[in-house]
Amino acid sequence: MSTSQNICFFNTTPFWGGGEKWHFEAAQNMSKTTNKTFFVCDGKGELAKKLKETNVVQQHVTAGNLSFLNPTKINKLVQFYKVNKIDTVIFNNPKDLKLGGRAAKKAGVKNIVYRRGIAVEVKKSRLNTHLFADVVTHFIFNSNATKELLEKNYKNIVATKKTAIIYNAIDFPKNPITHNPSPTTQIIIGNAGRLVEQKAQRFLIDIAEKLKEKNLEFKILIAGDGPLHDELKQSISDRKLNENIELLGFVDDVPNFMAGVDLFVSTAIWEGFGFVLAEAMMAKKPVLAFDMSSNPELVKDGKNGFLVPPKNIDVFADKIQELIGNEILRKKMGEEAYRFAESNFETKKQFQKLLDFIH
Repeated sequence: MSTSQNICFFNTTPFWGGGEKWHFEAAQNMSKTTNKTFFVCDGKGELAKKLKETNVVQQHVTAGNLSFLNPTKINKLVQFYKVNKIDTVIFNNPKDLKLGGRAAKKAGVKNIVYRRGIAVEVKKSRLNTHLFADVVTHFIFNSNATKELLEKNYKNIVATKKTAIIYNAIDFPKNPITHNPSPTTQIIIGNAGRLVEQKAQRFLIDIAEKLKEKNLEFKILIAGDGPLHDELKQSISDRKLNENIELLGFVDDVPNFMAGVDLFVSTAIWEGFGFVLAEAMMAKKPVLAFDMSSNPELVKDGKNGFLVPPKNIDVFADKIQELIGNEILRKKMGEEAYRFAESNFETKKQFQKLLDFIH
């Protein structure tokens, strides 16, 4: 049986994003165990507001890219770690690792954990080499794709550390999400994500043209907002696809959105972890995505959805056509998607993996 620890999460990002969601939920779940839980965050940020509703002990710090050069901030954190007898500290971004990691090393914290949640290459630098080799004791990755991109320049260092792949966690409802069918004969195709280059919703416009050429009855609903909204809207209008594509803007109730679609597609050109794919799978939807980045870790081609050769719009449209014309296949893939998601992403299972990893 593992002994309890004093565990500290460290994230000074003032806004709310995927990394902050993981950090908050991890701290919230950890605080319900025998472990005493602390959180270093920005006192005016979203994390501080949300943590007020928990019994997690907060320590407020503001951090910039050069804060690690500030000896006063370093020493205050050293004292915080020592006074609270912190055994483990878990970081989520490089800025915080530079500041809080160095302080943790100085304070003699046993476990210094860096969770990497973004699938982009980490540049080779003297500072990163120092942090990864001399400060970090454990690495957590949210996908194999994320791990491989860090290993590209730091494979020898990563090999000397304790590592784990821990996928993002999803709270499964007590009652599975039930399908809310469209009142028309149209097949509803869902997409959700920020309207940014990474998510590449521009491909959906090309796909819609291909589907329209096939005389299929369909509608693509895109949930999300972002800087490319106006450009996408204009392109949809110019290509006379207003009847087939609808930009919904930000959608707060994602489960309800997922309940109303027949299948879910992602045109993202890279993902650290395709959280929205997992959400669609939880709603028993077949999923389609490009065969790149972390997508193959979620989408099992021909079982819970389809993997499409990167940026191949013709194949993407063909696979959608196959699902539009086969309700039995949609249902079968949706059921398999749910089973896969429950086995790999359910909250209690994922945070138990975190507990086991750091003890």
